[in-house]
Amino acid sequence: MVITSGSELEKTLPLSLLTGLTFMPVPLYGFLQGDVVGLLILADDGDTLEALARKLQAAASLRVAARDQVRVVYKDETVDPTMTVAQAGLQALDRFDVLSG
Repeated sequence: MVITSGSELEKTLPLSLLTGLTFMPVPLYGFLQGDVVGLLILADDGDTLEALARKLQAAASLRVAARDQVRVVYKDETVDPTMTVAQAGLQALDRFDVLSG
């Protein structure tokens, strides 16, 4: 977010300063259906699983085309895409999969 006031130079402030929320980075192993390698994705514990799936698809975009309809699987269960990383219980170096449909 950019904050400006009058003739001051533009200043970019971290979202955590503006909202009072602090997010902890969580390194996760993501596996995208159709890709040949797993990828280490750095997520914030406040990211939704939908956002996490988009991050993984973006990271693998050189090898696998992004899909609109995907589901996130964690511990062999499809999880609600509106849940956050923290709400889903993902912890550092956990594995998640992003599958079609």
